[in-house]
Amino acid sequence: MRDQNEFMRQMLDLVEFAKTNENRITKEQVDDFCQDMKLQKSQLKLVYEFLEEHHIEVEGVTAKEAFRTKEGKDPSMNTEDSRYITVYRRELRELEPCSEEERQMLYERLLAGEAEVSHRVVESHLQRVVTLATKYKNRGVPLEDLIQEGNLSLLLAVEELCGNSEVLDVKKELDRYVKSRMIELADEQMASKGMENTIVAKTNLIHEATKVLAEEWGRLATLEELADYTKMPEEEISMYVDLALDEIHIGRE
Repeated sequence: MRDQNEFMRQMLDLVEFAKTNENRITKEQVDDFCQDMKLQKSQLKLVYEFLEEHHIEVEGVTAKEAFRTKEGKDPSMNTEDSRYITVYRRELRELEPCSEEERQMLYERLLAGEAEVSHRVVESHLQRVVTLATKYKNRGVPLEDLIQEGNLSLLLAVEELCGNSEVLDVKKELDRYVKSRMIELADEQMASKGMENTIVAKTNLIHEATKVLAEEWGRLATLEELADYTKMPEEEISMYVDLALDEIHIGRE
């Protein structure tokens, strides 16, 4: 079951990758992602169906088409956080320092609606974003992602605070925006892990059911019998059987 579970995890990784591009992905990216799996045409088609079920748009492709894998390099785009952080911290050190006096003056001008100070306000808070990100890095989200999302939230916060004279503590408000997004990102990661665990658990359930029934009846259980035994819809069982890369076998009616 290890290969089967790994395949499920890779499918979820592919979905997460597409979500970073507004739920879109190209056929070439899908093919490159799957090229090491040595999938048959029918299995590759199931990959596209899996993406479709998760509302991922593959440019120029529908799940009804059959596809071939194509040779290519492993498209792993993961980079070590340490390398990114080292470069990023160096860039932050090159920024002009901001004193507490200047920061308070910037806040006052921002609340007064002087949009021209927005860029400097953002610069003065970038190191704070890194500090906050380190507090959430053990929640399953890469530090690089936390910083990038935190910086985006910072930009939005500064834009919304500009001209809002009712704000009493700008620094606290900026922190609130950034923290909220980081917590949301961590929650999304936990939800994704929960979905992954559900898929693996259901696949294992079907696999174990086929073995138990085969030992009891001396033959492979049919799709209808598996549905009755596991209390799962036949369509859902079929999907997991097809995605299991020939590790789950069912009898024919």
